[in-house]
Amino acid sequence: MWNDILGQELPKRILRAHLASEEIPHAYLLAGPAGVGKARLARVMAQALNCTSLEERPCGACIFCQQIMKEVHPDVHVLQGTGASDQIKIEQIRQLISRLSLRPYSARFQVAILEEADRLTEEASNSLLKVLEEPPVHTRFILTTSHFVHCLPTVVSRCQIVFCQPLGQATIAEIVAKEASLRAAEAHWVASLSMGSASKAIALAKHWDSYLLNVGRLTDGRLPVWLKDIPETRDEVKELLEAMLNWLRDVSIAASTERIPLLHAGHAKALKRQARKADVDRCLEAVWELVNLHESLAQFVSPRLVATMARETWLSLGVASDKQ
Repeated sequence: MWNDILGQELPKRILRAHLASEEIPHAYLLAGPAGVGKARLARVMAQALNCTSLEERPCGACIFCQQIMKEVHPDVHVLQGTGASDQIKIEQIRQLISRLSLRPYSARFQVAILEEADRLTEEASNSLLKVLEEPPVHTRFILTTSHFVHCLPTVVSRCQIVFCQPLGQATIAEIVAKEASLRAAEAHWVASLSMGSASKAIALAKHWDSYLLNVGRLTDGRLPVWLKDIPETRDEVKELLEAMLNWLRDVSIAASTERIPLLHAGHAKALKRQARKADVDRCLEAVWELVNLHESLAQFVSPRLVATMARETWLSLGVASDKQ
C-alpha cells in the first residue's frame, strides 16, 4: 500500500516509524503543494492505524482496509470544503466532534481527515482547537493543507507537521504516461510544466491540445491573433492564463540568464525575440496581475472579462508585433 504512493519517501518513512513504535501523535498536519499525494497519504495512514494484519500495515486486504479504501468505514470521517466558498464550516466540525465523542464503532481508532485545513472558517478552527487540545483517547486527526501559512497557528501547534515535497519530473512523467495517451517526450514536457504536482500534470495532459494552441498564440505574438477569438468559458480562460504564466516565466529567464532551463525550450527562438523587447520588471508585474486574474475566476467574475483583461496585460508588455 505504501509502495502505491509514488514519491514522498521521507513522509512515508516518518509515518511508518510512528506505526512501528506505536507512538502515534494524536494529530498530523500533512503540508505541501497541491497534487503531491497528501490525501492519499492520509487515507493509507488511516488504513494502517486500523489494519488487522500482524505483518505489514496496511495490508490492503482486511475488512478495515477494504472499507477505508472504499470510504465506507463508519469510523473514518473525511471533511472537505463545501458551498460556493469551499470552506469547512463550524456545523461540520460540530457534527464531527459529536461523533468522535463516542467510542469507535468497530475500528481501533476513529480517524478524522480534514482536507485543506486552511479552508476552515475562523469559528470552525476555534471549535476544532478545543478537541485537538483534549482529544478522545481512541481518535486520531490527519489534516492536510496546500497553503500552510494560511492555517491557524494554534491549530498547527497542536499537530505533528509532516512536509510533503513536489514530486520529481520522472515520477510525474510516469504518472502522466499511465493516465494519458501522450508520447514519452510530451509526458516529460507536461511533467516539467506541472511544478511537481501530479494533479496539475494530469489536468494539463487531458487538455494538451488546448495548451499547445495557447502556446502557439504566445509564440506568434501578432496583434491580430490577440484581437479575435477570445476564449469565453471558465476552463478555456483558466488554461490560457496558465499558459501565459508559464510563458512569461520563460520570457523573464530568457531575458536574464541562460543557466535556468526553459519550460518551452523548443520555442527558444521566439522566447529570445520577445525577451529582447520585454522589460523584466514589467514581466514580473504582469505575472502578479495574471495570478490575480486566475484567482478571480474562482470568485465568479465573468470569464470573458478576465480573458479581455489578460489580453490587455499581455499587450502592455510590448512583445506583440503588428505584422500580419
